[in-house]
Amino acid sequence: MERRRFLTAAAAMAAAGLLSGHAPYRQWVVYRQTHLVILTSRDDPGADDLGEQCAAVMRTVLPDSKAAVGRGPRVQRIASLIATRQAEVGIVSQSNATAMYHGAAPFGDIGAIPLRVLVQNEVYRMVCREDFPQQHGYLIAEALAGGDADLGLVVPRTDQTEIPVHAGAQAFATGVPLEAGESK
Repeated sequence: MERRRFLTAAAAMAAAGLLSGHAPYRQWVVYRQTHLVILTSRDDPGADDLGEQCAAVMRTVLPDSKAAVGRGPRVQRIASLIATRQAEVGIVSQSNATAMYHGAAPFGDIGAIPLRVLVQNEVYRMVCREDFPQQHGYLIAEALAGGDADLGLVVPRTDQTEIPVHAGAQAFATGVPLEAGESK
């Protein structure tokens, strides 16, 4: 009888936990609304290192960004999170960025993602969705490609990449001032 009572109580507690709505997903939504999460993947240590450097610069130059690195197990996870609007910014190799943009292997099951390039170096690109706010793109480009960042990142010229350059990053690169309050 004790065993039956224990199993019933354990099942009731498990059901209460599942039905209570305390899923970690809700906490992730709140976290990414208050922090700029730069996605990297554990399978690319170079991108991960660059992500850490970018987050450190962002926390210094734009402390309100509360920039942090979010690591996925593989680059496909970055594509999935950006495609489903669960994340906004990622650092991936140039070849992976191009494959994501076209929906080519290894991202074929995700499909083409409407990416834009914020900044890049010879190996990596920081990418975002096309609907990433213009003001945010401008500020990120200014922090990482301008000033004293010294990360070797630049806003690419439009003829340097088949992925379009983000409008905010392009405005920064061409010296167009961004109006206060402008968001797209």
